[in-house]
Amino acid sequence: MKKVLPKSKNSLIRNSVILIVLFTGIILSGISVQAQIYEPEGLNMPGAWNSWTNPPTNNLALASSTQVTGGRVEKIAIGTPRWQTIFSVAATGGDLIGGTYEWLFTSGATSNFYQNKWSATNVVSDSLQLYTKEGAANNNITLDNGKWYTMNFEDIGYVNTRAIFMKTSAEPIDISSVSVPASVTANNPATINVGLSAAKCPEEVIFIRYSTNGWATSAVAQVSVSGTSGSAQIPGQPAGTVVSYYAFTTTHSTVIADYDLLTIKLNNNNGVNFSYTVSGSSAVVTFANLQWPPVGMIWPGTEFNVYGRAEVPGITGQPTPAPGLSAWVGYSSTNTNPDTWTNWVTAGFQAPFFVYDEYVANIGAAITNTGTYYYATRFKYNTNDYVYGGYSAGGGGFWDGVTNISGVLDVFVGIPEEQRDANTVYPNPTFGELIFGLSFPAVIRFSDAMGRVILQKELPAGRQNLDISGFSNGVYHLQIIAGDRTTHQTIIKR
Repeated sequence: MKKVLPKSKNSLIRNSVILIVLFTGIILSGISVQAQIYEPEGLNMPGAWNSWTNPPTNNLALASSTQVTGGRVEKIAIGTPRWQTIFSVAATGGDLIGGTYEWLFTSGATSNFYQNKWSATNVVSDSLQLYTKEGAANNNITLDNGKWYTMNFEDIGYVNTRAIFMKTSAEPIDISSVSVPASVTANNPATINVGLSAAKCPEEVIFIRYSTNGWATSAVAQVSVSGTSGSAQIPGQPAGTVVSYYAFTTTHSTVIADYDLLTIKLNNNNGVNFSYTVSGSSAVVTFANLQWPPVGMIWPGTEFNVYGRAEVPGITGQPTPAPGLSAWVGYSSTNTNPDTWTNWVTAGFQAPFFVYDEYVANIGAAITNTGTYYYATRFKYNTNDYVYGGYSAGGGGFWDGVTNISGVLDVFVGIPEEQRDANTVYPNPTFGELIFGLSFPAVIRFSDAMGRVILQKELPAGRQNLDISGFSNGVYHLQIIAGDRTTHQTIIKR
């Protein structure tokens, strides 16, 4: 361990003056004052890695910026006061060479550079550790070639304190830009976009730190990154809330405290932070439908995809799904209001369509029993109430059971494979006449899109003509019942 040199008379006088000033400030202000390291002396990091030269004029990555010209151990006064340096480790060409070293944190005047020291710690990378003021042993660290290290030292004065060495496989990137949303409405999330100076290395994690109460408390949202850009969402807030935020990088995947000490790089808008104010109006779903299909027939447990669309003005219709919008397709064995149904299948984003977002869900896989089922869509935007979508030939809209209705799905076990094509019905679509080719006498049954039976008739075997010109134009469900076997078909009347 390096020896502590005797304090000079000048140093004692200087320290006495500092203590008197601090004590006077406490008395005059009536509040406690937290001392910090005397900045002209700053913080140095001499050790075996630079032959114990102090101050480290032979390695500026270890030298105080306030004591050594060009020194890179710099004071950061915003937030938690701290000293930071970032250095590279390599067999050749780095700031330091890989290996195990003894070293110290020091701060002192030119008459005694070792006047104050912090020591007695074996460094564990990416861990915030305690360093003892005037500890009995040197610090010890193992550095790996091909790595970069970011050191943050908590400046709380001449007492025991904490520091961290965060290790990355490449030089830490800068956060070059942070967006401010043009408008954010009540209870809706705000998307914050972040631009990076380069692609980040695997160890780097990027967060948005935000506060809704003037930094009395705060939280973080992790940025999802692709290449040199990324985005995060700040959760929805009540109208009138002022949200302040900034972006920072770290090697920690979870950060719930000591944000500044765990920060490698940050963009805080030159110290004033970014902000927006939540407006009073709240975006809502103004349109939802059951897009397609109106009817269907499947075997139990087989695929049946149902599509639906929703609009949130100004938010849907973008290349990516609208943030905060969720979608489902539900089904029921009874043709009731969908808000009473319990079977809902999560729908996935299909694509934007003009001002809408289109979603799709396969409900067939969930239906393993035969029978007739009814289906509709359901959407939810942020914390707003569910809305339900129904079908109509004109494009559908919010489900009302009259104009915009549920789809109808028949799940059945059909006739044997060798007989499936024995019955024929054509032309389809038809303008009024249908021709049946029946292998057996059968009962035919037509149902409309609401599941109501509008025609039931017995037909003999053979070729039979049937006039349905009295049907309204639309889609109909046809069942052909021959004994204990039933076939199904969709008929379109034009």
